[in-house]
Amino acid sequence: MTSFDLNSINAALTDSGVPENGVDFSGKSLKLDTEKDAQPIVDAINACKHLHYLALTGNTLGVAAAEAISKALKGHPELKIARFSDMFTGRMKTEIPPALSALGEGMITAGAHLTVLELSDNAFGPIGVEGLTKLLQSDVCSQLEELRLNNNGLGITGGRLLANALAAKPRKLRVFIAGRNRLENEGASALAQVFKDMGTLEEIAMPQNGIYHVGVSALSKAFEHNPNLSCLNLNDNTIGVKGAAAIAAAMPKLKNLKSINFGDCLLKSKGAKTLAAAFKDNSILLESLDMSHNEIGHSACMELVDAVTALPDAVERLARVSLSGNNFGSVDNKRIMKEKLGPSAEFSDGECSDGEPSEGDGDDAYDSGADDSNSEDSTDSADSEDSKPEDVQHQGPVVVDITSEIEEQFEGLADMGTEVQIFLETPTMENLKALGPRAADLIEAHIKEKRDQTEMFTALVEATFCVSGLSEGSSLAMEVAQKLYKRLLVRVRDGSPTPWLIANAMLRGLGLIKSENKDYRIRWNTAGCYSALAKAFITLDFPPVIRDTIRLFISSQLQQLPDNKLVMRYPQLYDSILLTIKTKIKEMTDMVKLQLKFGGGAELLFDKIKKRELELPALKKYFPDCQREKWNIRYLLVWIKDNLLRERPELFLQGDSVRPGILVLINDADWELYGELEYELQDDDVIMFISTLHGG
Repeated sequence: MTSFDLNSINAALTDSGVPENGVDFSGKSLKLDTEKDAQPIVDAINACKHLHYLALTGNTLGVAAAEAISKALKGHPELKIARFSDMFTGRMKTEIPPALSALGEGMITAGAHLTVLELSDNAFGPIGVEGLTKLLQSDVCSQLEELRLNNNGLGITGGRLLANALAAKPRKLRVFIAGRNRLENEGASALAQVFKDMGTLEEIAMPQNGIYHVGVSALSKAFEHNPNLSCLNLNDNTIGVKGAAAIAAAMPKLKNLKSINFGDCLLKSKGAKTLAAAFKDNSILLESLDMSHNEIGHSACMELVDAVTALPDAVERLARVSLSGNNFGSVDNKRIMKEKLGPSAEFSDGECSDGEPSEGDGDDAYDSGADDSNSEDSTDSADSEDSKPEDVQHQGPVVVDITSEIEEQFEGLADMGTEVQIFLETPTMENLKALGPRAADLIEAHIKEKRDQTEMFTALVEATFCVSGLSEGSSLAMEVAQKLYKRLLVRVRDGSPTPWLIANAMLRGLGLIKSENKDYRIRWNTAGCYSALAKAFITLDFPPVIRDTIRLFISSQLQQLPDNKLVMRYPQLYDSILLTIKTKIKEMTDMVKLQLKFGGGAELLFDKIKKRELELPALKKYFPDCQREKWNIRYLLVWIKDNLLRERPELFLQGDSVRPGILVLINDADWELYGELEYELQDDDVIMFISTLHGG
């Protein structure tokens, strides 16, 4: 006869999972700068005989306050749960590591053994991980079961540091949460190795991390070593077809999976079918599945539904199946799927075509090139289908051959080539105007006729300088020059010319190095070239090889030659970019170097350029009447409007802030954690603007 332990059953029924004794100051919005500010928390900790948990979420903690709390923690070895999320709003980067170290030191001295460590929504980035390393490697975390690091701005470097810290002494985590951290392939792969050694994970959530199939494949291999994994969330990463295949290969060892969130992962029909087969073949008893917004065609949607409803208990077992934002083909298809799924079905409106799809409207047509088997020859190719940024992929494959478009537009105007040649040989304003309003198109089409690739791209650089040389006194020349720079950079990004080839041609054309060709001559005004290049550096995304090489050569001229020799050797250059650079060197303490990123469709407002390296001048140089000394987000938005925003500013700005629906991240963390518009910009900050209006 089976015996029952009634006391154990009663304890289990009444256990809420939350320790009874502890201190909770969460959500009080306290600004804790000094030891005195922290005194109420210190007193509460000291008064608690059995401190099982400490919650400080939603306050802002300085170093001195953290040290005071640390002293109080030294008397509590019984501490099990530390909830320290959203705890550094408005703090400088340099304050966070010592504050974290102080809190960790208190727990280490006490000999505590945490089971839960919650640090989400703290924008501490890689530097914060350095402050946590000692704690994570100490015995305090030897029994850690849950580690929550959501929205911390870790980045690749932080991901690697975290992996190193966790790998030093193997942990047996059950729950690992690290969404919205831009870990990317490198960070995810580093953590994958740690997961493989753990073998105890039951829940992994890593949404919105910019992970592509390379990182997903590494993670999938780690999943195989964690057979108790029941909840997996990779939402809004780019899993793609190859990533789906890697996950499917791990399915035979993941029999305990109950919840999967692969929403907005660009699976497309092929990836969805691969996963559907894995679910069905391995009898995965899912309770929740999110495959929404994946550009999946109707037959693949049906295969997914058939896979998750294959077992008799499916309708009773399934709590939620979301296929919103995919193509169901027809109203009848949608109805059939809903009937099979029962109450768990979650479909939004507008996913059906009018009636049955005609021939060619199936999955192949819907994917429109979704089969990325051909475009992923290299597992880490930046040009592969599922290695492109999510918001580019969701626009579908767009291949633009600029020169073929030009040829179509100018068919029958071949005689204009003579006019182009005349301009290139004698670059004057009169000859430039003779090319008409599409001068940039004509110049590029003319140069494309050269068969040798090196010769063609060298000629394109020189043509750009021919136009740029006229830019100091002509807005028309400046506009054409910027168009040519843009076309040139498109070619570089496509991998046609190497950046070094372009850099070498530019250095030669700017007079910074001597040409090996004795017949080479500079036939353009180099001062105008520097002016146009200075503007292009600000508005266009130059590869670092080109940008940094040119800056290095210009800077070396400043360092090696006294001013009078510079004037003699470069009489026209000195008054333009050389003097500008020299002035910038003097203003270096007031300049801010940062990176701007645009995603989710926001880049469409900025010439489709997703990433820009900026060097903002001294704030008062740009805003002479400004009372501030340092740049903040408020003034940055004004600068962006003046210099980068090309059209329809109402789609990006509203008043002095961004429009609702534009997500702003500062160093990969929500700007709310930094004080939004008032955040003071620092060197090497990464400011990202993501449109959330596309439904992803």
